[in-house]
Amino acid sequence: MKKYFYLLALVCATGFLASCSEDDGPEEPNYETVDFEGDYWNALIDPNQGTGKLLYGESGMGFTEDNGVYEWTDETTKLHSKLNESYGSWAYWNGGVAVSNYHCDIANGSPTTQLSLPTGTAAHSGKNFVVAYGYNDGGWDSCPVIDFKDGVARKIKGLWVTNNSYFLNSLSNGDSYNSAATEATFIDVTFEGFDAAGLSQGKVKCHLQDGKTSLTDWKYVDLSSLGAVNSLKINYEFSDDQKNSYGFSAPAYVAIDDVQIYK
Repeated sequence: MKKYFYLLALVCATGFLASCSEDDGPEEPNYETVDFEGDYWNALIDPNQGTGKLLYGESGMGFTEDNGVYEWTDETTKLHSKLNESYGSWAYWNGGVAVSNYHCDIANGSPTTQLSLPTGTAAHSGKNFVVAYGYNDGGWDSCPVIDFKDGVARKIKGLWVTNNSYFLNSLSNGDSYNSAATEATFIDVTFEGFDAAGLSQGKVKCHLQDGKTSLTDWKYVDLSSLGAVNSLKINYEFSDDQKNSYGFSAPAYVAIDDVQIYK
């Protein structure tokens, strides 16, 4: 019996047993998840998703000074985003990342329901998610930006994405701005990381539209290959049928949830 206990102790000490104590539980993940849940995030959901004061200011024409402009910061990870400025005005139409819990039928997807997921499509976790809007097709740069409020570079493990109702309606049925998808259509969302000096650290792509097939489920995007970044810029690559004389014509929105950031 003594020999048995001696061998057991030896095996535990040398690491040949995965766990030698009933108190040992699963290891904690080495990343934090920003899930956009709780009172802080709920207060950032604009009561009017199309023309609300949170995203477009009291006048509905944008904020005219950098005071009270819509922005958010996660307390734990310092993940942050703020509405873009253009010609002295801050508004969601200039690009930004808005917190939402809205849903509507795909057939009702439009600019006035721009923050809505399809009816029956839940957030990836909880009730809330964010909707990023904006792009740069070689002209006006309205790419939404996610960064870190304290300016410290961090490694983003990944996040989850899906399409909103407006995108799905446009690609299925077409609209006054855009043509319905064909077998030759493609739209990829891109996530490009940048360092403190603004130098690109690489780019990761994810298919939102492949021919006539749209992404309708949540899909994981692994961003770990970018390494530690100070900011993340969201943009699109697309087929020629998804642009007009003004540029990218498809709705430049992507829903995001559960952003994972390494500790």
